Amino acid sequence: MIYDLVVPEGGALVGHPVRGLYSIPFAGLTDQGVPTFLSEKGDTSIGVYLQSDQVGNLKYEGPIDPTILGGFTNTFSYKNLSLSVHISYQLGNKIRLYPAFRSGYSDLDALPNEFKNRWVLPGDEQITDIPSIVDPYLNFDFNGLGNYPYNIYNYSDVRVVDGSFVRLKTVRLSYSIPQGIVRRTPFNNLTLDLTGNNLFLIYADAGLNGQDPEFFNAGGVAQPLSKQVILSLKIGL
Repeated sequence: MIYDLVVPEGGALVGHPVRGLYSIPFAGLTDQGVPTFLSEKGDTSIGVYLQSDQVGNLKYEGPIDPTILGGFTNTFSYKNLSLSVHISYQLGNKIRLYPAFRSGYSDLDALPNEFKNRWVLPGDEQITDIPSIVDPYLNFDFNGLGNYPYNIYNYSDVRVVDGSFVRLKTVRLSYSIPQGIVRRTPFNNLTLDLTGNNLFLIYADAGLNGQDPEFFNAGGVAQPLSKQVILSLKIGL
């Protein structure tokens, strides 16, 4: 059925990868900022029946598993200094963005930055694909008709981005304290290390809007990995 194929974890369909990602085609916003879609019946509608087994109108996005994984590590040395750099990358996969859109929000909700570009006034449907924050009266009509366009929007093709990235994973700067100084101590050697982990993404799809392409969380991708900077002193006895 449709839901099994559009979830962030992907689904299996004959002729495609075991964990392929599929989407409901987005068909634009109404003059009230409500998203519409190509439904399982082949028409344009604000409602799509996710339990339907009519999956012919779904858009195949690509695999959710990267087809290429790798990394690059190099060490540069000069006298007592040593600099090591590790860069990791993955290519070839697609990611469904965090399901941030709902028919209602509270003061406790943290809204993503993309809401700044949402539909606000009639005519905005020509310049944005981000729906309005729906008013209670319109939301009541949705529920009465059994339609949930804001939930469907989370599974549409406009909520899919490229999962490829290049990350500066680790940078390590080491300084071996000269033996002339070490001999004045009770130690055999001393090394000062400054290490940075997960410093930044060199490349990632701008559509991620701050979400991390490398690690999945329940229902979407996780927030960026925390940066770490560690200063250490290694002592040899």
